[in-house]
Amino acid sequence: MYGMVNEGIRTFILDNHGPEAWQSICETAGLEELEFERMSSYDDAITYKLVGAICSFTGLPASDVLSIFGKYWVEYAGASHFGNLMRLAGNSFIEQLKGLDDMHDRILLSMPHLKPPSFEVDQKEDGSCILHYYSDRDGLAPMVIGLLHGLAKETGESIEVNQVAVKSEQADHDIFEIRILDTALKPMRPEAGI
Repeated sequence: MYGMVNEGIRTFILDNHGPEAWQSICETAGLEELEFERMSSYDDAITYKLVGAICSFTGLPASDVLSIFGKYWVEYAGASHFGNLMRLAGNSFIEQLKGLDDMHDRILLSMPHLKPPSFEVDQKEDGSCILHYYSDRDGLAPMVIGLLHGLAKETGESIEVNQVAVKSEQADHDIFEIRILDTALKPMRPEAGI
């Protein structure tokens, strides 16, 4: 996992719970590092340990922690130098969703060791779409759901997301069905829940 994800987790906890909470979470996770280099690569196990420690701290299941962080991630990444890359795809939810792979391709130019996920979008005639999410990592589908809702808020849209297939021995990726409910909303800041 690249360091910006772990640093995003750190920032979220600091902003919502303070430095003592972050210290406690790191201790529970068995981590000595309290900060992460954004452009460095870290073992995925560190991120999973952080999620587990946050679950212990908040009492929330991992799916909720990941979903809440996914919503936050969009704002966090958007405020970084990756924000311009996100906005290059377009202004609508569907345009930005379709642009995620292009954004990851640009990031790979400066971080060739990165193993980003891949997103394939199939639009339907009724305005909904099917999202195919491919990743070498397991268990991050709830974060994708949060990320989708975060993207929709950034573009002023409201969506409904249903996971219709789960990565398993029988399927090599997760599949989500997304319906756009409203495009008249004003962009809002993601809520803090953990």
